[in-house]
Amino acid sequence: MKLQHGHIYFVEFDPLRPAVLVSSDDLIRRSNLISCVPFTANTNNVVATDDVLVKKDVSNNLFADSILKTQHISTFDKNRVKKYVGVLDGTILKNLKNLVIRNFDLK
Repeated sequence: MKLQHGHIYFVEFDPLRPAVLVSSDDLIRRSNLISCVPFTANTNNVVATDDVLVKKDVSNNLFADSILKTQHISTFDKNRVKKYVGVLDGTILKNLKNLVIRNFDLK
């Protein structure tokens, strides 16, 4: 399975859950580790300034409208990536990147 930046996969977080890869494609090729942001389907647990609502659609293939928890970036061995799900919309990916930059003071 080819792993790509901005794509959604099921990842073993314990339990298995969808997550979007935020590692660059170059880093994905060079490293055994990937960084990702998990989704939660609990849309009642939204932190308005930190979370990104993602509506399910045919591109992302999510089971339900979900929330990207931008403050919960995790890094795992690639072996924990189990199945391709879909691709994140470009506008949503840009919003995610901006929140990660802000939340981790990377500017």
